[in-house]
Amino acid sequence: MKELTFTSFEQYEQYIKEKMAHKARKRGLQGDALTEYLRKHENDAARIWKEHDCQTWLEKDGYVTIAVWRDESGQRKIGRGRPRKSECEKLKHSIHVRLDEETYQKLSHFCMEQNIDISEVIRLLIRRM
Repeated sequence: MKELTFTSFEQYEQYIKEKMAHKARKRGLQGDALTEYLRKHENDAARIWKEHDCQTWLEKDGYVTIAVWRDESGQRKIGRGRPRKSECEKLKHSIHVRLDEETYQKLSHFCMEQNIDISEVIRLLIRRM
């Protein structure tokens, strides 16, 4: 599986343009055939970006990872999202905790000071036990 990370649609579009221009040169495409080939893939890039709601993920995470692989039948599949963690790194348990306002503010303030996620702070404190 090949995973690529992008921080904007323009960056993704530029990558697709360069990749398809390279493939077109290898195939010897010229003139109208080259123009049509490149236009088709530019349209495909925009469609894939929209279908997988990449703009929302980009706004949420600051980046989007697009993975391309072939399924069992050999068909190309495209996915998006964060890179998959190896099996040993997966977090398998989820908890939910209610906090009073004062405790939540302390936790939020600590997270901002340390520039780390709330979940990571909780894991860190549990490891210290």
